[in-house]
Amino acid sequence: MANFFTLFAGFGMLFTGLRLVGSEMQILAGGRIRAIIAVSLQRRLAAQALGLLSGILTQSAGAVTFAAAGLVGARAATLRQALPLINWASVGTSALVLAASVNLRLVAFFLIGAAGFALLAGIDQRRLWRHVIFAVLGLALLLDGVDLLKAGIATLKEQSALVETLSYAGIHIPAGIALGVISGVALQSTQVATLLALPLAQSGLLSLEGVVGMIYGASLGTGIGRMIVASSMDLATRRLTLAGALGRAAGTTVLLATFAAEYVGGIPLVLAAVRATSSEVGMQTGLVYLVSQLVIALVSDWRGATVARWVERVLPEPEESEPASVRPAFLVAGARSDAATAGALAAAEISRLVGFLPHYLNDLRDATERLPEALPLAERHRGSMAIVTAVDAFLTDARRESPEDEELIRLRIQLTTVRALHVELHAFASGVSSIAVADRPARLNALIEGLLAVLDVAITVLAAGAGPDEHDVLRRVTEDRGILMERVRAALVGCAKEPDAAALLDSTLHFEKCLWLLRRLPEA
Repeated sequence: MANFFTLFAGFGMLFTGLRLVGSEMQILAGGRIRAIIAVSLQRRLAAQALGLLSGILTQSAGAVTFAAAGLVGARAATLRQALPLINWASVGTSALVLAASVNLRLVAFFLIGAAGFALLAGIDQRRLWRHVIFAVLGLALLLDGVDLLKAGIATLKEQSALVETLSYAGIHIPAGIALGVISGVALQSTQVATLLALPLAQSGLLSLEGVVGMIYGASLGTGIGRMIVASSMDLATRRLTLAGALGRAAGTTVLLATFAAEYVGGIPLVLAAVRATSSEVGMQTGLVYLVSQLVIALVSDWRGATVARWVERVLPEPEESEPASVRPAFLVAGARSDAATAGALAAAEISRLVGFLPHYLNDLRDATERLPEALPLAERHRGSMAIVTAVDAFLTDARRESPEDEELIRLRIQLTTVRALHVELHAFASGVSSIAVADRPARLNALIEGLLAVLDVAITVLAAGAGPDEHDVLRRVTEDRGILMERVRAALVGCAKEPDAAALLDSTLHFEKCLWLLRRLPEA
């Protein structure tokens, strides 16, 4: 019974440590990594280097996949450009495997103690340090969990059935590969599968040949498992996942060919190099994982353009029955787990919504000045509300993952303001449209032109790179003019026909609300 609880605790510490390291490092590095990636994808070898760095910092190839899918979904990168990010992120995750392959239990104890004293001292009150402390605690739990698994597994040598099964997997390589494929599909992570195989190898229950077969099989199974999970996600994530799985399949084929040449033909390749580098089986396991992910990344890069073209043919853009302007264009479901990526995608959708604001007044303009891309008023409003609803749900889910992220909170407030603007503009345009063109007073036409001018200023101010001068212009054109508006309102109502008076009065009220909301928009 004691052995069972030792193993159970070891697994729990391993999985908890992995989750803590991945989630905390993703928060610490996610926004910075995404910003660097977004501006560097056009440079030679930049994607490979950034993918490697992302994998080292986040220790999660899945998280990098979602971030890359967010870039593709936001039209900031092509599928071909994003592929190296996920391929080389897997290479970066080998840092954790190599660290776990060394007996660092004393280091783990020190890290746990340091994290505890940091919490006692209240250092975690600062948001940045809180994530650092919990990432360190996760690393400590992971290292100690691997050591605890090793201790628990060592006692299982008395279980003849287990020993025979693992020995069979070590001798009969196809069985080891099949075991690896199953673990890869179940865990969706070659890194986790390797960390679970590590104590088996260190305890002598699994030969190095068996470890190699399991790692290669897990590399193949990981791609399959991720494809199964991504099958119900957005197009960008499905494309990236399929392309990544195909790259893994091609790279694993090369690895299996070299394994067969070495194991059957006696040609010294990966196993010989690993044994020559280290005599310790734990380090050998870590090196095999590193080599496998490196080969997969290199093979994937070699055929990346071909794979990207094929995936885009197999998974084409869907034929939509509705125009693009009435549905979200950038939201990627998987990106919700990364606050920085989720915020960037939501901001892109909000920017689109702001750009649609002048369309509400399109039917009120002179026929020669109307925007050809603008939809009819009712359709424009229906589409805007659908986009708002989708962005709101997206931000809600993203905040569940990162409830303290200030940018997500700010975007939620800004979305509320933008939604109110769409509602007020719809009400203003509907009221004006109910009045015959011939019966509209000149002052009303002046209000329409003035509102269009203010909307153009607002769009400019909210665009990237707007300076203080543009902000100052928007503040001036939207400042409160209550006395003037009362005069305009009295003049409009006084010269209007009886049926149109109420509509004119409502229009002036909606006009004032629009100005007030536009004044708040840059600060939201």
